[in-house]
Amino acid sequence: MKQFATKILTKRIQINFNQYFSKILTLSKAEHKALKELTLGILKSKHIHINKIVSSLQEDIKLKDVAKRLSRQYLKNNFWEKVTTSHIQALSKSIKKEDYLIWDGTDISKKYAKFMEGLEFVRNGDTKTIGLGYNVLNVNVINSSKEIKPLYSKAYSFEMGAKSENNEIKSAASFIKNITGNIGMWILDRGADNTILKDYFVESINQFVIRLKRNTKVNYKGKDIRVDKLVNKLTFTQSQTVTKVKKNKRVQETYDLSIVEIDYAIRSKKYKLHLVVTKNKKGGLAYLLVKSNKENQFEILEQAFKGYGYRWSIEEYHRHIKQEYNLEDIQMRTFTGIQSILAVLTIAMNIIYNELKSIHIKLLLDSGINLLNKNAVWELYNFIYYKIAKITAVLMTNVKFRHKVDYEPNLLRNQLSFNFNV
Repeated sequence: MKQFATKILTKRIQINFNQYFSKILTLSKAEHKALKELTLGILKSKHIHINKIVSSLQEDIKLKDVAKRLSRQYLKNNFWEKVTTSHIQALSKSIKKEDYLIWDGTDISKKYAKFMEGLEFVRNGDTKTIGLGYNVLNVNVINSSKEIKPLYSKAYSFEMGAKSENNEIKSAASFIKNITGNIGMWILDRGADNTILKDYFVESINQFVIRLKRNTKVNYKGKDIRVDKLVNKLTFTQSQTVTKVKKNKRVQETYDLSIVEIDYAIRSKKYKLHLVVTKNKKGGLAYLLVKSNKENQFEILEQAFKGYGYRWSIEEYHRHIKQEYNLEDIQMRTFTGIQSILAVLTIAMNIIYNELKSIHIKLLLDSGINLLNKNAVWELYNFIYYKIAKITAVLMTNVKFRHKVDYEPNLLRNQLSFNFNV
């Protein structure tokens, strides 16, 4: 019975996988095929090293020939842009105005690498040390049901022509906005608390939340005042209780909230924004600069508090791709190849996080792979993607690609499908 259920779930994964790629419409046949194979290889191998990806595909030809065939596509200069554009287009219809676009930066540390193109000194976020590597910008979409859609990933290097982190963030926001139509609310941490980015987001983005540093000044009732001084003038009239999981236990934390309208001027033009201040039971304060389409202050406060609270999801996402997919083992001599693999990894994660969401619970309960160590209900609803990735890799072990040719006159083309052999 379990074996039958396992086969059914494997077939469901295949169907959802193919349904996603049916929405990728702007690539050539060769690019589409390579992207599909690379994505499957990452899902099966749980690795971004090209040799491990190729080996997991279990082709009947030499590994070096498969790697060479794939490299003809992913080493193209425009592969990252074409794949990322197609991916965002595929998800754009499912992104709603109430969703949040969570931005965060991470790093790829290459301690022993010397010959990879574009290497520069970066700060390792895990060890707090400086070493060789790359900076990476990631953007994920999350909705009120805490469903995550990995959307955008790009490395940048000053050695390869990047001008500044600010410029990369603005470029990413413009890239996404031009495809999605400027919907959703952007959530950014204190790294965006500078004049260049705040001016850009105020002028160009419909909705955003930027966490401010405590010494940042805002214009309140015609006067510039530091936010940590302004808080003494505010009344905390609202409270919100959230449930968090700490050390495998669900705990509730209550925050007091306050909101006030402020002015923001750009070249003599004034914009009406809001400052939301949150305070936890220990007295810790967070200052959030908010631009919202909502008119009711309570709704703005609730929207900003919830959106910024979702930042944990992208931090956990970074841990996931580093620990489970060996992101820092990436080995590409060209910077173009690094960008391409990041784009493919984003799509593979979208399969795990988003495309398979309808069968997440079935995978956890019916796959025959027991990863629910505590036998507790919360294990089904916490950050389950580590478990889903492991189960998917096991179930897809014996799945291969094969070519299917349709000889109908208007459909004559090579198509990829799965050879279901479990």
